[in-house]
Amino acid sequence: MPRGRYHYCNLLAMAMLATPAWADSIEASLTLNGVTVDLAAGSIPGLFSEGGSVITADDLVAVHSTLLDAGIETQGYLSIMLAETDRGLALINLFDGSDGSAPGTPPTSVLGCQLIWEGINTTMVNLDAGGSWTVSPAGEYLVGAGAFQWEHGLSYEAMALTELVVGQTAVLQFNDLGMYNMQEQVLQLITFGGSGGWQVADTAGFIDHVIAIDAEIMNVVPAPAALVILALAGLAGPRRRRR
Repeated sequence: MPRGRYHYCNLLAMAMLATPAWADSIEASLTLNGVTVDLAAGSIPGLFSEGGSVITADDLVAVHSTLLDAGIETQGYLSIMLAETDRGLALINLFDGSDGSAPGTPPTSVLGCQLIWEGINTTMVNLDAGGSWTVSPAGEYLVGAGAFQWEHGLSYEAMALTELVVGQTAVLQFNDLGMYNMQEQVLQLITFGGSGGWQVADTAGFIDHVIAIDAEIMNVVPAPAALVILALAGLAGPRRRRR
């Protein structure tokens, strides 16, 4: 992403859950620029165990370390993942990454964010490096709005929508209000792959300053014949599909 330019990132997330008793796994099916990518949920034990609305510094490090341990670079990216946590199923958004060092004092990056969903307020945010987040009612919906800011290489932040439930829908929008030194393919979609580890399913750059994603969170239910094949092959666990 060219330095000094303003961009617009629009993320639409439509989340719907179904719960057959014999479901295989939970996935988020995201359509990006006409291509559908399915993200399987992995587990991060102990994450968000303190509850409340704050992603603690320890939580932030846990998400960051989970990706780094899987060989996934976080610096310069907006990372989106689906994970089972102590607050239930969560759509986690990690904003940039940090290695604790940077030449000089990097400019402050600012990312605007708006989230609209039904239900109760189950959002969690980390604003340790600065910014704001407020949630207000709007009829039958809740609207979360604010800005996240950080210094590239020195700090980073996150937002999560937790306790996703059957039939829940959400719309998420990001606005680049001046992000510094981000990657050209700035958005990375992260899945828990069939190999049993986290991996990057797809990436995307800005097109006319816009990135739009339609997403559906669902239980994956393999057909009976597929279940027999999986059993014979000795395979089990999350699967990744890309159409």
